[in-house]
Amino acid sequence: MSFDDEVDAFRAYQRVFPHNAVLLIDTYDTLRAARRVTEAFEPGEIAGVRIDSGDLGELARGVREIFDAAGFASTKIFLSGDLNEWAIAELVATGAPVDAFGVGTDLTTVRDAPALGIVYKLVEIEQDGRRDFRMKLSEGKMTYPGRKQIWRISDAEGRFARDVVGLWDEPAPDPNAAPLLAPAVERGRRIAPPMPLEEVRRRVLVDVDRIPKRLRGLEGPETPYPVTFSDRIHSIVSEFRKAIDEGEQDQTG
Repeated sequence: MSFDDEVDAFRAYQRVFPHNAVLLIDTYDTLRAARRVTEAFEPGEIAGVRIDSGDLGELARGVREIFDAAGFASTKIFLSGDLNEWAIAELVATGAPVDAFGVGTDLTTVRDAPALGIVYKLVEIEQDGRRDFRMKLSEGKMTYPGRKQIWRISDAEGRFARDVVGLWDEPAPDPNAAPLLAPAVERGRRIAPPMPLEEVRRRVLVDVDRIPKRLRGLEGPETPYPVTFSDRIHSIVSEFRKAIDEGEQDQTG
């Protein structure tokens, strides 16, 4: 800390952000810092405080008691510090007085599988105006043939109901189906300018609201979200299997 006194740091920060200052109060002693906030400021001057270490639930309760007793009921409490969905669920279940959570590492890093394996597999070749499908049938590594489009089908209320994977030139499988895949880069160049962040945020919020509630829990749903392949793809797979069984060709390499 560049200030000799913690309260001096709080005051300097509040001067820079007079209407939305959120003070980090766990640098030394969280509860002592909360008391010093109530002594150094008037109610309403501090928008919130953040606790980033220690027993977050217990500290949040202690800070809330201090603030409420001093008339700082409008000052919000934010928690952060290696939080994930499980830790947040436990804090909520135990009734911790928290207004918001900050998630960093677990939002951008897959802790249980930090390496994401991606393998390119050839599924279609187009040459001389002819399309030749390719697929792999090895156990545990099967691929489906053809360049694809994914269709998301909504129910009558606009909620996501199921996905259908089809060939890219197949018609929509349902009147309420919307395509999910669209070209982004062609010949090494971006096709369209990037979407503004506000538009990205708006679309994400709308789409999350359309996810069925049974799929939003931390535990997996009793019945998974249905994803199927089109009849055309199944037909091509059957043709490949039949040809292999008859020994006419082998596309499993």
